[in-house]
Amino acid sequence: MGTEPAPPATGSTQPAAATQTGGTLMPAPAPPSSYVWQEKHEREFERHSAEEDLRFRQEAERNRREHEDHEKWWGWTRQVHFSGFSQPQLLWQWYDTANASPNPAGQNPNAVVAKQDTVFNTATGSSVPGLTTNGDFFRLRRTRLKIELEPNEWSRMVFEIDPIPAGGPDNGTGTIARNVEAQGIARWADDVTTTFGMGIFKIPFGYEVLQSDADRPFIERSWWERNVTPGEFDTGAKAYTTALHNRLGVQVAVINGAIQGEKTFSLLPDMNKGKDIVGRVNYNFGPFDVGASGYYGQGQEVSLASLAFKEYPRYAWNVEAAIHHRFLEIGATRVFAELDRGQNMDRAVNYSAAVALPGLPADVVNGSVVSKDELGYWARIEQDITRWSTLAFRYDKYSPDSAQSSNSRDTLGFVGVAHFTRQLQLMLEYDYFVDNVHLPGTPVPYKKGDVFSGVFQVRFP
Repeated sequence: MGTEPAPPATGSTQPAAATQTGGTLMPAPAPPSSYVWQEKHEREFERHSAEEDLRFRQEAERNRREHEDHEKWWGWTRQVHFSGFSQPQLLWQWYDTANASPNPAGQNPNAVVAKQDTVFNTATGSSVPGLTTNGDFFRLRRTRLKIELEPNEWSRMVFEIDPIPAGGPDNGTGTIARNVEAQGIARWADDVTTTFGMGIFKIPFGYEVLQSDADRPFIERSWWERNVTPGEFDTGAKAYTTALHNRLGVQVAVINGAIQGEKTFSLLPDMNKGKDIVGRVNYNFGPFDVGASGYYGQGQEVSLASLAFKEYPRYAWNVEAAIHHRFLEIGATRVFAELDRGQNMDRAVNYSAAVALPGLPADVVNGSVVSKDELGYWARIEQDITRWSTLAFRYDKYSPDSAQSSNSRDTLGFVGVAHFTRQLQLMLEYDYFVDNVHLPGTPVPYKKGDVFSGVFQVRFP
């Protein structure tokens, strides 16, 4: 009698082998149900894994293509930086003495009377309707849009404009260009970088010229700057180096010498062949910094009466100091001061040529000019009252001819700033001035006046 095959062990995953009974090979019994389920599960797992892998590769490919498309259309935006600010202004001006007013003698100094625009008529040879002496109005003091394009880490293009023209024979003509230049960047070490540039840029003379108009609480710069470097911008080539973790700054430039605020800037960029050299060095110790600047170049005068042209040397130097520290819990304190000394540096934009420019000799071609020495200094203190407001005071003095006694303009200024956000603020400023600038041999004029300014500023970023 044959022997029955033993059943497979419970839980076994191996199929039973074929058995032989009575000389006849019998087929193996069917595998248990647990083995069939496991084989089916493994096949399902492999199919699911393959599908997941395919979906993963398809998603990666889709992301890669979307990234390439995004880079193709929008990748360039990482190389573009926008900034700007706008300063709409309400300006009120009144005069305490008749000789400070633009009105003719015998008129109320603060009355509005008719006047002829002689500057425009002389420059254009045309006649326009008469204007008035009104000094109270809304205006757009500044609006700057700046675009910086950086195709790589070694180059940059800067393009800044202002819709208000400057550098023309009158306020209605000139250029809207401000800072426009091509730059190359050299990184000599981790903390030593030099930016080489050519184009239109702010000249490196003193802190006040270089400080952004959006950062200064006072709407205008000092009277020295508004007469010696009006407009702040010139055309030329520069090399600006920072070192010691940006504590040391060394700036050198070669420029035409025709500042943007001069009325010939857009007509003829340089009136003579010589180029002017200007430079500044500043070191920041942390709570305070100090610096010095120098300027040397050639000025010129044109005598239309004799059609003669006269060049003369001009130079200036500057020392600056600043304290910036949080002495009080209510906010940071900032103190700035500059001393300026120069010869033949005034550009005759606020005073007549007879007052501001060197005296021409009788022999214009062969004689020497009668040089004039300029002197200017200013100091201001700013105190933040929490992050919501700032109070500031400034004293400013400038003389276009310091050889004369009592021959300067002195200005006291006060400003309060309300900061609504970091980008939005309101500046209310009051200035009182005494202007005693006069021709040699004439009486001291004692011109006195007041200026109130309200500026609503927005900036980005």
